[in-house]
This record gives sequence, structure tokens and C-alpha cells, in this order.
Amino acid sequence: MNTTSTTQIRDTGLLSAAIVLGVIVAPQIAILGLPIAAAGIAGLAYRGHALAATVAAALGVVAVAVLQPADVVMAAPALTAILLAVALLPKLDIQAVGAMLVTVFGLAGAAQETLFFRSLGTTATAWTTVQLNDALVQAEKSAGPSASPETIQQMRDFVHMLVTLIPTVYFVTGFLSAIAVITAIAWAARRSGRSVNVPRFSRIDLSPHVLWPFVVGLFLLAASYTAVPGAAILGVVGLNLVLCVRMLFLLQGMSVAAGVLDRTSVGLGGRILALAALAALDVFTYAVSFTGLLDFWINFRRLPRDGVTPVTPAPWASDRKL
Repeated sequence: MNTTSTTQIRDTGLLSAAIVLGVIVAPQIAILGLPIAAAGIAGLAYRGHALAATVAAALGVVAVAVLQPADVVMAAPALTAILLAVALLPKLDIQAVGAMLVTVFGLAGAAQETLFFRSLGTTATAWTTVQLNDALVQAEKSAGPSASPETIQQMRDFVHMLVTLIPTVYFVTGFLSAIAVITAIAWAARRSGRSVNVPRFSRIDLSPHVLWPFVVGLFLLAASYTAVPGAAILGVVGLNLVLCVRMLFLLQGMSVAAGVLDRTSVGLGGRILALAALAALDVFTYAVSFTGLLDFWINFRRLPRDGVTPVTPAPWASDRKL
């Protein structure tokens, strides 16, 4: 057996092991396990071993079924979505693949937690409510008589709001996991000498269609302050829509910031620190998300806009009309 064959066998074994390990970890820590599995699948598939990647993914799902059968409801759809992403990224725009991954990861995570809490005889909403109410009681005891009724009511309203945002938590988890998975696939593609439709982070430019759920969310929030039937439900749906789309605006804003950093002499470490600081700042100010929202009209980076994310730089200005 020559050296090349030995190397190929070794790489196939290591990548297969990475897939199985990633699948096992994914139900517990999706943002860690899913990219590991994605890197292994892409590494095998882009080197002409798609069958080995599929078999390793299936073995990983079997391992999950043995260790924790209920987690299969998360692992199986997530791995299927990753296999599709690996196949589609060389052909389709990153936004279409990303939307598919976010949807599958979010729904798979929700299904997993639904089964978990059902096994405990409760629901995610009920369990979260109990935990937050317990924390509220402790906070009230700590505050003592000095706490005003208005403060206590504000705390209770905050607890109620947190419970209603459970759908947003699933979306954010799916969203972050999708970004990590696409990054892992792109990394594996570069190492395999394959081309995929994943641009530099500074070139990401979302479709203006993401504005529609934001507008709908704002209308629903406004309707919740009227006397229409089901106003409270409209408010919950509207708030979740606005917060979910805000994550997309954050991605757009971070990409704008990365574009600015591209024009400087800041090294990779400095860029990572700068982007991390901006992400932390956005938690309190929404400044980066607002920049991302404005970019749909202002086009800070002067990107060509035809409804897809440009992969390579282009010198001309925007021609997309909102």
C-alpha cells in the first residue's frame, strides 16, 4: 500500500470519526456538534467520498438513538439538512441554503425540547415559567419591604415577556448554528480545493425580503395595543418576529463593520476583537443592528445588488430598488 492510499484511508477515518462525534455532541451543544459534523461531511463529500460521509452520518444518528433515543428527533433532521447544504452550496446562493438550515435546526431543536419536557410531564413554557417565577420570588425576598409595587410589577412583566420569547430562542440557536455550519463547510471546501458560494464575511448582503417579516412584526405589535380580538397573541407573535429579524440585521451590520475593517491594516486577531466588541455593544444599544437595517437603503459598501449575496468584489454601485 503506497503513501497516498494510506493518507486517504487515514483522512477518511478521521473525518468519519469527526462526523460521528459531532452528531453525538449536537443534541447537547448544537453550535459545537453540528459544525464538527458539517466539516467532516464536507471534507469527505468534496473529496469524492459522499457515500462514506452519508454512512458516517447515519452511524452518528444510530449512536444517538442508542445513547438517548429522544434526541434522534433533533439529530436526524439536522444531519439531513447538513448533507443537503454540502450538496447545494456549490450551486445555490448562500442565503437559500442558510434559510433552509435555520428552519430545520430551529424546528429540530424545538421538537427535541418538546419531547424532553413531555417526558417530565410538563412543557417548555410551563417549566420556564416555574423557574423564572422562583427567581422572581427570591428577588422579591432580597428586595424586602424597600421594593415598590411598581418595581415588583415590572419584574413580573419582564418574566412574562421572557416566557413569550421561547420561539425567538429556537430561532437564534438555529441561526447561530447555521452560521457555524456554513463556515465549517466553507473551511472544508477550501482544504479540499472545491468552490462553494460562501463569500467573505465582509461581502454578505441579505435580500431586502427580510424586511417583510420585520414590517409585519411592527404592525402586529401596534395592533396589540388596540382593542382587537386576540391583541395579546398578536403582540407575542409581533415581538418574536421583530427580535428574530433583528438577528438578521445584526448579521448585516456586522458584515458592514467587517467591510470597514477590510480597508484597514488591522490583523485577524484585531478584527475578531473588534467584531466581538461590536456584538457586545449591540446587546445594549442595537447600534450594529440599526446599521444593518440602514444598509438596505444606503448600501455602505457599494455592493452590486441583484437579490443574491455577491461572492467576489465588484466595482459598480447598487442597482437594486426597494
